[in-house]
Amino acid sequence: MPPQSHDLVRRSMSKIMLSDDLRNYLNRLPDVELDLLLEAYERPLPEAFRVNTLKASEEKILERLKSRGYSIESIPWARHGYVVSGGGDLGKSLEHMLGLIYIQGPVSMAPVEALDPRPGEVILDLCAAPGSKSTQIAQLLRGEGVLVANDISFDRVKALSSNLQRFGVLNCVITLVDGRKYPRFAKGFFDKVLVDAPCSSLGIISKNWGIARAWSIGIVERLSELQRRLILAAFDCLKPGGILVYSTCTLTVEENELVVNWLLENREGARVSEIRLKGLRHRPGITEYNGVRLRDEISKTMRIMPYDNWAEGFYIAKIVKEGG
Repeated sequence: MPPQSHDLVRRSMSKIMLSDDLRNYLNRLPDVELDLLLEAYERPLPEAFRVNTLKASEEKILERLKSRGYSIESIPWARHGYVVSGGGDLGKSLEHMLGLIYIQGPVSMAPVEALDPRPGEVILDLCAAPGSKSTQIAQLLRGEGVLVANDISFDRVKALSSNLQRFGVLNCVITLVDGRKYPRFAKGFFDKVLVDAPCSSLGIISKNWGIARAWSIGIVERLSELQRRLILAAFDCLKPGGILVYSTCTLTVEENELVVNWLLENREGARVSEIRLKGLRHRPGITEYNGVRLRDEISKTMRIMPYDNWAEGFYIAKIVKEGG
């Protein structure tokens, strides 16, 4: 079959896989190239990992992997992050089982880089399970300071605990709490907070096409309400001068810019800060949607489409609590 025919087949399959509601929604989003988005959805996500410098030197771990046929390329925006190809199944490797590496998407590493954890800080990961970003925070703390890793689900906390233990994290407390209630006992306590919020996952459809089939605006609206409560709670847990990073792996404005805008309207001390991550292609946050004008500073947030880096789609906002 000629290449042009292959393209037509792929596009036809995509039209079948996306519901009319989702296709119409994506078409309404500003600055979305639907053909490119569908192409990104059809591509497998790149395999990537972080080297665990808490357990061994980065050089030695990379040498082990290269000696077994893995081709490795560093990720510009993520310390200790690499894209890998060749070799065997990384998930079955000894390095993975021993916690010498943590398998994680390349763009998924960006929110913690935006948070920029530093040794000695007290940091809350509000929606932590299964632990990819908690282990990343702990690694950058280098054993100094405290990480509080929280989740609402007992089953997910078990996975979180297992991953933190495998990674060799010692300076961490795990809590099992509804994140919306955290300010009741930790108001103004943390230097930094990460909210990697539950979302509709439109940035990672290539992992699971069921996401596209199950999507509805009703689900988005319910998630948006939860996300607003989580970001408000997270902000209230910050010390004056503290930093909050809010992220999702979805594309909807309701779960991204409108959530951050809602925080700005409900907390006078909240200010959006610019994010600088080397080599990560992105576009500014949307400041006008459905006839509603959002705060101008929303443009400082990061909207990352799957085809920007041919990897996961994400949204990242960095917010500073004034007064420090």
